[in-house]
Amino acid sequence: MSGNLQFSIRTRCDICHSAGRVWLVKTGRELTRCPSCGFAWVAAGLMRTSSGLSIYEDSTRALFEDFADYYRDASADDAAVTKLNWVGEFAQEGRLLDVGANYGHFISHAVDRFDAIGMEPSPQAVDWARTNLRAPIQRGYIGDDRGDFAGRFDVITMFDVIEHLEGPLVALQQCRRFLAPHGRLFITTPDAGSLVARLLGRSWYHYDLEQHISIFSVANLERLLEACGFTVIQKRTFARRYRFSYIDRRLRDLSRESMLFRTAHAVAFPLRLFPQRRIAINLHDVIGLVARLREE
Repeated sequence: MSGNLQFSIRTRCDICHSAGRVWLVKTGRELTRCPSCGFAWVAAGLMRTSSGLSIYEDSTRALFEDFADYYRDASADDAAVTKLNWVGEFAQEGRLLDVGANYGHFISHAVDRFDAIGMEPSPQAVDWARTNLRAPIQRGYIGDDRGDFAGRFDVITMFDVIEHLEGPLVALQQCRRFLAPHGRLFITTPDAGSLVARLLGRSWYHYDLEQHISIFSVANLERLLEACGFTVIQKRTFARRYRFSYIDRRLRDLSRESMLFRTAHAVAFPLRLFPQRRIAINLHDVIGLVARLREE
């Protein structure tokens, strides 16, 4: 992890400090879950390559390139516009920081309304965003020691980011430091407390232990936000359009672990006939929270 802030191996829950129990083992990695509040985490933290870099930093891994029909698809641009409109319900101008900016779709639209910058650890994603979208993105993590960011931002966004962090508590504390007193924090992340997550149990498709290493429900994420000095002012869910080729590949990968998804992949064979088509899906298991700093 870059920066001066260090993350320790988590043996206890970040939220209620209870000792966790191993709940799922997948691809050789263990998911520990708190028996009290349900927060789950991969104690091993970020996956790293033989070079010692995280899978997001190491340019030889080409993580995002493997899923270009998700990360660089036109639907990523649609999702960015939807989220910018969501932000616009609470703020129309000012300084904005997009944490985990990925390929820069959101920040490339946000600059039309805000004095906006993005922060992203992947060198490939940063280079692509700068070259193709002219997006104002710099390499970095939310855990980096950035004194120049203190109290600077009216809006901070973390879209599908917090589940990838081995230090979500530190990240939220940083957001609190970086926000101006009237600022707003926007978070989206998978919801382990959703109906579909509970129905699928250990087969839930968001249990990707190579990337999703901090897994929340609405309830325990709100509890962590409150512990970090925030008050949640809105909760909602998000839909997303997906390319058929991406859905087919995800079902194929999931079918290796579950009979349910083997059946789904077999039934969904027509998707392979129209790989470029897209469909909007909302299973109500991706949540969006808006939080403000709590008044002391």
